[in-house]
Amino acid sequence: MQTLLCAVLALALADPKPAAPDFIDVVQSNFNRWDLNKNGVISPEEIDRLVVEPSVKGDEAAAIGAIKTTLRLGYPVPRMTLDYFQSAAAKPKASNDSSGEQRPEVRMWGGPDWNKGFAVARKRINDPNRDLFRTATVDLKQFKQGMLGDCYFVAMIGALVNKQHDAVRKMITVQRNGDLKVAFADNETIVISPLTDAEIATSSTTGEEGTWVAVFEKAFGTLRQAQFPEDHKEGVASDAIAFGGTMLTTIRVLTGHDSEEFAIKSSVQKSGNGDYKFQLRAQPQELTRMTRDKLKPAIQKKKLVGAGTYPEALPPGIANRHAYAIIGYEQQGDQVVIWNPHGNTFKPKGPPGLENGYPTEFGIFKVPMKDFVQIFGALEIELDVSATTTGVRSGKTSGGK
Repeated sequence: MQTLLCAVLALALADPKPAAPDFIDVVQSNFNRWDLNKNGVISPEEIDRLVVEPSVKGDEAAAIGAIKTTLRLGYPVPRMTLDYFQSAAAKPKASNDSSGEQRPEVRMWGGPDWNKGFAVARKRINDPNRDLFRTATVDLKQFKQGMLGDCYFVAMIGALVNKQHDAVRKMITVQRNGDLKVAFADNETIVISPLTDAEIATSSTTGEEGTWVAVFEKAFGTLRQAQFPEDHKEGVASDAIAFGGTMLTTIRVLTGHDSEEFAIKSSVQKSGNGDYKFQLRAQPQELTRMTRDKLKPAIQKKKLVGAGTYPEALPPGIANRHAYAIIGYEQQGDQVVIWNPHGNTFKPKGPPGLENGYPTEFGIFKVPMKDFVQIFGALEIELDVSATTTGVRSGKTSGGK
C-alpha cells in the first residue's frame, strides 16, 4: 500500500506536460532559417519552398502551414518581417466567426489570428490517422473539402465515391520508394512524393479515413502544372487547383468521359453597375420537368453529376458560388439528394424549404425538385462519350487551365 501511495504521489509531483508552443515561439525560433535569401522578410515564394520541404516537420510545419493557408485565403498580410509577427502576436484576439469553419481568424484590427491557424494546422499534423487509407471502403460521410478553393474537384470525387466506394483506392499505388502513383483517365499517371507535414496541414481532410484526398489534390495539381506549364508555375502543386476550376475538368480527368452542361438559369446584366442577376430560363413548372428528365437517367446510369450555385441569395445552409455532387433522386417526394463537399451539418430554424433551408448531415441533404431549380444555376452531367482521343496532356481531357 505504501509503495502504491508513493507512486501516486510521484505522479502528482511530476512535471506537467509541456504546454504547446504559441505560433510566435515557433516563428522566432525558425525565422532566420526560413529567410532563405537573408533579406529580413519571409516571402510567399520562400513559404512555398518550405511547404514542400520534407525536413520541415511538426510544429515548424504547422506554423508554415498556418502562414500558407492565410496567404492562400487572401487575408491582408503586410511584409512578413520578424517585427511584424511579433507585433501581430501582441494584439488581442477578437472572434466574430460563428460559421464553425476551421481557418485562421480575422481579428477586429484587421489581421489573422495566427495562433488559431497554427492550432488547426498542428492538430492536422498530429492526427495519428495519417495512413493513406484507414478503412476497406471510403465513406462519403468522412471526407470534406479543406481550405483549397477546389469544390469543383472535391464534389466530383465525392460523386465518384458515392458511385463506386473502392474506385479511389484503385487509383492510388504506393511505390517501393514511398512515392505515390495516381492513375487518372486515359492511362495518364502522375507520380508524386509523399505528403509533407505542411502539405497535410493545408489540404482537404478525410477525417479518420487517411490522407488519400490530399494525395489526389497534389496529384491533380501536378497534372495541371504538367499540362499547362506556362500558366501553372506554383511552387506548391495544390495551388494549381486552389483558386477555382470546373466540374467538367474533374469529370474528364476521373472518367475519361466528356460531360454536358445543362443551364437552369441565365444571367442578365443589371443596368448601370455591371452586376448580374440570374433568372430561370423557362417557366418553373417546365424547367422542373426538364431538369428531372436530365437528372433521373444520369443517376440511374450511375453517371457523375454536379450542380453549381451562382452568386445570389440562397436558402440558409447553402453556399453560393459553390459546387455540389448530385448523389441520388427519390421518386417519392420528387427529391434530389445532394452532397456539399464542405461536409457541413445544418438544422433549419423552421419548416424545411427555401426560406429556412434543409436538414443537412455530413453535407448530405434533400431538396424537392421544384426548389432545386430555384437554388441551382447549372448541372454538369457525365456522358458516355469518350474525351480521351486526344489525350489528357493535350488539355482536351482535363478541360480548362
